[in-house]
Amino acid sequence: MQYRVDKFLPHAFEAIKQVKIKVKDKWFGLVERDETIPKAYKGYIAQLGASIIQAGVKAALTFYEAEEKGSEQDRRLVTAAIKYILTEGKKSDHKLSEWLVENDPNFEQIQQKAEAIMDAATALKLALRTYKMGD
Repeated sequence: MQYRVDKFLPHAFEAIKQVKIKVKDKWFGLVERDETIPKAYKGYIAQLGASIIQAGVKAALTFYEAEEKGSEQDRRLVTAAIKYILTEGKKSDHKLSEWLVENDPNFEQIQQKAEAIMDAATALKLALRTYKMGD
């Protein structure tokens, strides 16, 4: 597993800086203006793995990719960063779930996809540790 996570680390560092989502005509990223990352993202990443194990890849991604109201931060940044890591930085307008289906329309190799998503999430979590966590 260590090799699988290590190969994603360079892309995880880049995802932290590059990935942004648009919310009501404004773009948001993981890194805030003061170069901190909201600590809520640590929890979101940890919960993603548990959600995949408990509910499956499709259900977990559907939950994470839904537009949020009333939560601290936007979980969609987590799946956008994971997609960036898995695609090695290739740009795409698709959500992670759409990208997975596009590359495997039958969604047959679910276990391999779940492992890759969790490995990318682990790499992202490790990369986030190099930043100061904000409120």
